[in-house]
Amino acid sequence: MSTTGTNSGFFTLKNLRKETNRPEIFAITSGKGGVGKTNISVNLALLLRRLKKNVLLVDADIHLGNVDLMLGIRPTGNLADVISGENTLEEIIVKGPTGLDVLPASSAVLDMIDAEEEVLKKLEEAFLNFEHSYDLVIVDTGAGIGRNVTSFSLGADKVIVVVTPDPASIADAYGVIKILLQKSPGLPIMLVTNMVHSEDEGENLFKKMDLMVQRFLQNKILFGGAILRDENVQDSVRRQKPLVLEYPNSRPANSLKLMTRNLLKLPSRDASERVGLFQGVREHRHIIAGKNDD
Repeated sequence: MSTTGTNSGFFTLKNLRKETNRPEIFAITSGKGGVGKTNISVNLALLLRRLKKNVLLVDADIHLGNVDLMLGIRPTGNLADVISGENTLEEIIVKGPTGLDVLPASSAVLDMIDAEEEVLKKLEEAFLNFEHSYDLVIVDTGAGIGRNVTSFSLGADKVIVVVTPDPASIADAYGVIKILLQKSPGLPIMLVTNMVHSEDEGENLFKKMDLMVQRFLQNKILFGGAILRDENVQDSVRRQKPLVLEYPNSRPANSLKLMTRNLLKLPSRDASERVGLFQGVREHRHIIAGKNDD
C-alpha cells in the first residue's frame, strides 16, 4: 500500500480534521471472552466489503484477538513498529480476503496506550493522514470494562455487544452496557445473541437484557439478531476460512447478514461530530480517568 508520509509536514492536526472525511467507527465488544466476538467482527467486516465499502478492521483485543488467524493472514508488523518509527501506519496494514484491510495491534502497544499520552497522540496524527480512504472502521475490542476497551467503545459511532446464554456472559454484558450508557447515554448499542439454539432463545435473551437496561438504566438497547450454534462456525474457525466466505448460505451466515443490515440502519452521530479512531480513544480515556478519580 502506498504511503502518504506520516511525518511529511505540513498539515496541522487541526487542518487535517477539517480536510478529511471521517469514517464511521463500529466497535464490537463483550463482557467476557470466548463469546465469538472476534469471529463476528471478521465476518461483519467482510460483509461490509461486499457492500462496496472501504473497510479497515482493527484487532484491538490484546488477550484473545485472533483476527489474523481467522482470516488466514500473517502480519509482518504492528503498532509497535509505528511508535518506534520503523514503519508508517499504512505500511503495517495487511490485505485480507476481498480487499479487506487489517490493522494488527499488540499487547505491548495497547499497554503503552494505557500509560503514555504521547503514544496516542502519535497514532492519532498518523491515522489522520489517511483515515479519509475508509468508509468504515471495525474495531474488535477486548472483553470487559478495562479502560482501553471502554475507550475504544466510547469513541465509536455504534457499538455491538455480543452475549451468549451463559449466565456469566449475561452478567458481564450487562456490566459493559451499564458503563457505556452511564458515560455516553446516547450511544447506539446493539445486542447480538450468539451461540443460541434457536432464534426464539436469542430473542428472549435480548428481551431479558433490554428489560434490565430499561428498568435499571432508564435507557434502551436494540436487537441485532441471533446467531445460532452451528458446526459450520467451528469448522470455519478451525480452517481459517471466514464463515461468510466458506459457508455463505448457512444459517449463522444469514444471521450475520441480517445483523449487518440492522447495524447499518441504526441512527448514528452526525458526520461532522465524528472523531478519528485514536482521537476518540484519547478523549474518552481522559473522561474515564476523571470519572474514576471522583
